[in-house]
Amino acid sequence: MNNRVRMTIGAQESQFVIGGRDNVIILPVGYELISSRYFRHSPPTYDDIEYAINYIEDEIERVAKDIPYDGYSLETDVGFIRNLARLSLSVPGLNGDDDSITAAEQPHRFYRDDLERLFGRYAEIAAGRPAQSDEPDTSSVFFAQLLIFREYMHHLKFGYILIR
Repeated sequence: MNNRVRMTIGAQESQFVIGGRDNVIILPVGYELISSRYFRHSPPTYDDIEYAINYIEDEIERVAKDIPYDGYSLETDVGFIRNLARLSLSVPGLNGDDDSITAAEQPHRFYRDDLERLFGRYAEIAAGRPAQSDEPDTSSVFFAQLLIFREYMHHLKFGYILIR
């Protein structure tokens, strides 16, 4: 049995392929959809993010029981998730064991705790703190990508994702 869940987050929807190609769950949660529907400011405000979270959580709740986590690995090859993992390396207290992510080191484990620390920094920007030099992207699309990925990791109970 193939104990993998392959996650893809696109512009308009997200897909989870469980095991093989026959078991696919599609959610109407994509970074352009979230950005255009919920983010009225750039960077988005705390309220913008809260409204988006409510929508994303409602969609996750519909399918969470159908996405296994115990004994399964979560995997992706989504480029922006790889970039988030790189960006998380500048966050103090990183759990990861590498100081860089290269093709030779893949798959790389991107831990939920590291993602939470990264999200915390960007939540401060949404609350009004100016972005620092190591927080280069504060666009609404970036925030949507970070938020969607964070909500999936949080609610689907995976401790890490393998980036291939």
